[in-house]
Amino acid sequence: MNLVGGGRDVRNRVRAAQSAAFRAAEAQIEDWGLEQNEQGWRAEAFLYCVEVKPPDCDYYIPLAPSWLVDEYLRTVVIWRHDEGIDRLRPDVVEISAAELREFKNTKGATLVDGRVIDPFDPNRSWSVESLRGPDGLRLWETDEVVPRKDDLFQERLYCIRWMDTEGNRLYRSPNSCDFEREAKALRLLNERIANWRMKGFIPSAPIPLDGDKTSEPVRTRGWTCWSHLFNPRQLLTHGLVASQSLSNLHQDRVLAAAAMLNLGRLADWNSRLSCWLSSPTQIAGGKNTFLNQALNPLYNYSARPLSMMASAQIDFDSERPIRAASAVEIGDARDVNRECDLWITDPPYADAVQYHELGDFFLAWYGKHIRGAFSDWLPDARGQLAVRGEGEDFKKSMVEIYSNLARHMPDDGMQLVMFTHQNPAVWADLGMILWAAGLRVTAAWTVATETPVGGIKKGNYVQGTVLLVMRKRVEEKHGFLDEVYPEVEDEVKRQIDSMRALDDGAEPNFGDTDYQLAAYAAALRVLTGYQTLDGQDVSHELFRAKPTGRGAVAEKSRFERVIDRGIQIACDYLIPRGLEAAWPSLSADERLYLRALDVESRGERRQGVFQELARGFGVRELMPLLQGGRANQSRVRTPSEFGRRDLGGGGAFASTPLRHLLFAVHATVADEGKPEVGRNYLKELLPDYWGDRTRLTAILDWLASLAHGDDDRWTADAEGARLLAGRLRTDHG
Repeated sequence: MNLVGGGRDVRNRVRAAQSAAFRAAEAQIEDWGLEQNEQGWRAEAFLYCVEVKPPDCDYYIPLAPSWLVDEYLRTVVIWRHDEGIDRLRPDVVEISAAELREFKNTKGATLVDGRVIDPFDPNRSWSVESLRGPDGLRLWETDEVVPRKDDLFQERLYCIRWMDTEGNRLYRSPNSCDFEREAKALRLLNERIANWRMKGFIPSAPIPLDGDKTSEPVRTRGWTCWSHLFNPRQLLTHGLVASQSLSNLHQDRVLAAAAMLNLGRLADWNSRLSCWLSSPTQIAGGKNTFLNQALNPLYNYSARPLSMMASAQIDFDSERPIRAASAVEIGDARDVNRECDLWITDPPYADAVQYHELGDFFLAWYGKHIRGAFSDWLPDARGQLAVRGEGEDFKKSMVEIYSNLARHMPDDGMQLVMFTHQNPAVWADLGMILWAAGLRVTAAWTVATETPVGGIKKGNYVQGTVLLVMRKRVEEKHGFLDEVYPEVEDEVKRQIDSMRALDDGAEPNFGDTDYQLAAYAAALRVLTGYQTLDGQDVSHELFRAKPTGRGAVAEKSRFERVIDRGIQIACDYLIPRGLEAAWPSLSADERLYLRALDVESRGERRQGVFQELARGFGVRELMPLLQGGRANQSRVRTPSEFGRRDLGGGGAFASTPLRHLLFAVHATVADEGKPEVGRNYLKELLPDYWGDRTRLTAILDWLASLAHGDDDRWTADAEGARLLAGRLRTDHG
């Protein structure tokens, strides 16, 4: 409101102040010679890794889940062992396309599933937890910025990306001059760190030990102060910018706020938690600390030189100032007493993200300056006052908050609630909270908010956020489940149809998760329109006692059952293009397999998405259909990967016509593309081969189309499906 809405004058003042601070810091860095080498090349990225010396090992092992530095430029690191030296030597090399494919398959990883792998003997490994020992790691002292020599985890620079004088990007392993520059950066930092800490230019605050997220750096690395999340080069860079931008700004709140926000962005984009990600389509680059809204200590990370940090400056192109009255206050939402036409809220997501903990990361950088610019603000995340996303207190607090906001808006006012979650029970709780607050959902749409990123996210992450438009429920409608279900079915279908009408077939805007979230929202639109359901008020459902104790299973609420039904409707209604005629006669297990393939063909790999599909179809056995069990690396088995596995066995899918069809495709491929063996198998095994032939041919045609995607696993099987479809189509007995 005050920066983006400040108009051209504010924008120009902020830009000028930021540019002046960066120019002064860059001039000092250049004078020190920390980001250029002897050939005049300018550094673009410094890559660091942790290394550890396990028992009975003669050398330190550098740790990383992959030593592929840049897939686009086909650059990798190969470690060499020089006799008599306990530090391995990184060899940064460019390899051929064929060598790259082999390297990606073998990876050469030295850290796999929490185990340290010997790069020269993959049969030798050590558990990271066992290396930490029963007593854990030594806790760092506040003034420490690098590990002690006797610490378990050491740290080293292993690769630098340079831009030469002709503009070429080159990766090189560090030489003696580079290590001298690293030592110089440490020396320069040590000369300034005490003064900078006193003035609040770099963090001095301790990391809270009692948080779910903040305890991880302490436990896994021994870091106890927020400054430990940054290496010497990063602290020196940020401290320079802070000293140039935050000095004597307390009288100018606009520039002070912009400088603090800018420093927070620099810290987010340049820390020991900034991962390095490679891509086959573009040059590799470093990512921000909160890529997945958590504090993840990494075993290899990237550091940016100041010359590459200009893009992290805050910038906005707003020309027109916002004339509306606005106020920024810190307080309890239950105590709000302002009247507003529109309330916008982003409630906790069942504690998926601990915002009250993560805020301390940024406050550590500018906490000492907040009171100077905003005298009535406290530099504290106030975690003890945060509404936590679980438990009875959470529900009561949320009802009180939304009831209060509803009281302070007119009858024609609106609330916009931003929400993201995959669990129907959480959606049911949200719906009941909004319902109990006297609100009803009138509209909803999905926006992309979390982009999937390889190599960092280890869970099943939702990519879209649903925006729920709420209004006051002014009429008293009373509903019954048998009447509500048809309404939900119509509403879910209407929502899906409207999204499909907006979708682009060549570049889809909506993924499977988006349709799932839309089904949740559609169910809420129907449910929150009623005052009671089956004669019971919502508060009965929201606060009813749930069974406790080991093995206790709570009965699903009416709300949750309706939302479950919405997902089932969406699953049945979202038919893969080309399978419309065959779909009605397929079993739930067959539909699940084909829908999972359809979802996978659009790049989906999250196991959670496949699990939600299985739940929507009412299928209990999902894992037999998947190849690979990691959360973000799940794939649906191809016919050849199935082979004879479980064929005709006890599982529900194993005896379906589709399972036999997949084996027939596999048999065709195994017989060097001769479809006769596949056709004979189907005629022998399927009791109604002639009645099923048209349906089987349609499915084969659809499977054959998978060859046009990016997954080369389907190349042979898709061709086998095409040949078998042709044979079935011309089969006249």
